[in-house]
Amino acid sequence: MPEYGKAEYWDERYKANDTTFDWFVSLEPLKEIIMPLAKDDVKILIVGCGNSRLSAQLYDNGAKNIVNIDISEVCIVQMKQRYKDMDVMEWIKMDAAKMDFPDSTFDLVIDKATTDSLLCGSNSFHNVYQINKQISRVMKKGAHFVCVSYGQPDTRIDHFRRKKLYWDVEHKTVDKPVFSSDSSPSSYYHVYVATKVEEPTDRHDDEDDDDEDDDDFYDKFQANTNLT
Repeated sequence: MPEYGKAEYWDERYKANDTTFDWFVSLEPLKEIIMPLAKDDVKILIVGCGNSRLSAQLYDNGAKNIVNIDISEVCIVQMKQRYKDMDVMEWIKMDAAKMDFPDSTFDLVIDKATTDSLLCGSNSFHNVYQINKQISRVMKKGAHFVCVSYGQPDTRIDHFRRKKLYWDVEHKTVDKPVFSSDSSPSSYYHVYVATKVEEPTDRHDDEDDDDEDDDDFYDKFQANTNLT
């Protein structure tokens, strides 16, 4: 299986195909979920932006204060050139698990398929947790995180309910496009909307026992979920 968490894999993929591609859906099916959260020039972060049209579509709908990050430098160079006229929007090569942004920077964070990609790779639960902790860190209190996934709640929602993320999570669905390339039997995609309800009292305390928390989470998940 490809190592979806590796920059080298994505660099080669984008070099081979300099175009746009949207995993799952573009903005249109997500409008009723995302656009009410993107009002009043909120500061938006898109993690694992890839070569999706989502950022440009948000921009065209008035949400211009957008920062896009991706682990692939090839992708970021291509997208920066492709959308150079949308000059308020930013494109930055950055690992979502090691973000450089200050705490409490963003009002809205969006992930479309990045979590799913990581869950297909090695050390997947830990990697998703590391990215989610970073996302929570850069979110303001009251900010929202929207994750679009093909995974149904019994395989996804507990990842967003981990106590050190400080999120309250809601599950929604959107219909799949008629001509979707996704061969799974479900007729819709899943959208997880997490609201940051509090700030940690001491971030260093949170970091001290991450390994133990990872082990506890995996044991509980394995006991309550059919992982196949």
